[in-house]
Amino acid sequence: MKKLTIISSVILSSLLILTGCGSNSSKKSNVTSKVKVVKQSSSKEKQKSVTKKKSGVLWNSDKDSRLEDFMKQWGEAMDQTYTKYDGINNIQTASGMNYPQDFGSATVDGHDVSIAWNKKGTGKNDYNVVAIYNYNNSSSSSITYAFTLADGEPIVLVNEDSGNNWSETKNKSLKENFVNIFDGKATNVEKPAASSSSVKNSTKGTEDMGEGRGGYVTTPEAMRGTWYSESEDGMKKLIISEHEITSISTDGATSHAILYKRTKDMPSDISESERQSKEEWRSAGNIGTNGISMRGWYQLQGGGEHFFTHEEEINGQKVPLVLYGFGANDATDLVYYPSEDLAKQQSDVKYGDIDYKF
Repeated sequence: MKKLTIISSVILSSLLILTGCGSNSSKKSNVTSKVKVVKQSSSKEKQKSVTKKKSGVLWNSDKDSRLEDFMKQWGEAMDQTYTKYDGINNIQTASGMNYPQDFGSATVDGHDVSIAWNKKGTGKNDYNVVAIYNYNNSSSSSITYAFTLADGEPIVLVNEDSGNNWSETKNKSLKENFVNIFDGKATNVEKPAASSSSVKNSTKGTEDMGEGRGGYVTTPEAMRGTWYSESEDGMKKLIISEHEITSISTDGATSHAILYKRTKDMPSDISESERQSKEEWRSAGNIGTNGISMRGWYQLQGGGEHFFTHEEEINGQKVPLVLYGFGANDATDLVYYPSEDLAKQQSDVKYGDIDYKF
């Protein structure tokens, strides 16, 4: 009987010990689980905070002031005076556009995109415009810059024709300094040397731009703008500014040309990489007061391209046209109109005072 009592006591003690161990193990598991949940929640809150902070500082008044200071200095270096959009009143350009109002119908390199004024740069547009600067260099010609953020990336768009087509500026100084301002770095004002989008209107023969370029060739003022030509293949588009010509084919392929005066003979041995680096350069010249001719910078064979301003009476009104031709003579291959509607309406019309190639 005594042995049975001892055995029962031992068993009872063992059960109490096991019960205690199980209880401790359960408590440890619960504590560990709670710690993980707390850490996960804390991480999410921190991530939300970082995202909110990042989206809130894309563009602010400090960056805007720095850009304004830079554009004043840069404009003085270019002998150009730029007007800044004040956030309220539309900027009216000499070429007839009103921004930011007309961003609603704007294109970039001939393609439909969404561009809109967005002070913080955080909108859902393809291009969120945070600053607009315009320079009217004549009664009908202007240079307008839109400083934009596209998916948070700083991009400078330029428009310098009478239409509403924009393109990314090729001006190195503007591009780099806008990025510097966006990143909070120092700016450096220097005179651009490669794009008509950022230089003073000058084609002096003594201007040395390097690599055989003696300055820009200036297009006739009446030729500048966006033009359209309808053919069997569809609608072609031509965009002409002071020193550049962009052709957009019916399938959207774009050919861009920067017009320079050549001052040196073409080298005899040219590498393929060198040819590609000058793909947009053209050796150009004026044909009287109403025409432009151009050839590829390293073009050895084949005829050049030529453009002439022209005027015809259509529906009782005088309408400006641009005549385009390719080859050794001045015959016309295409007639460009100032609107798509006119181009479609007149697509089969032949004028008696135009020398057509076909």
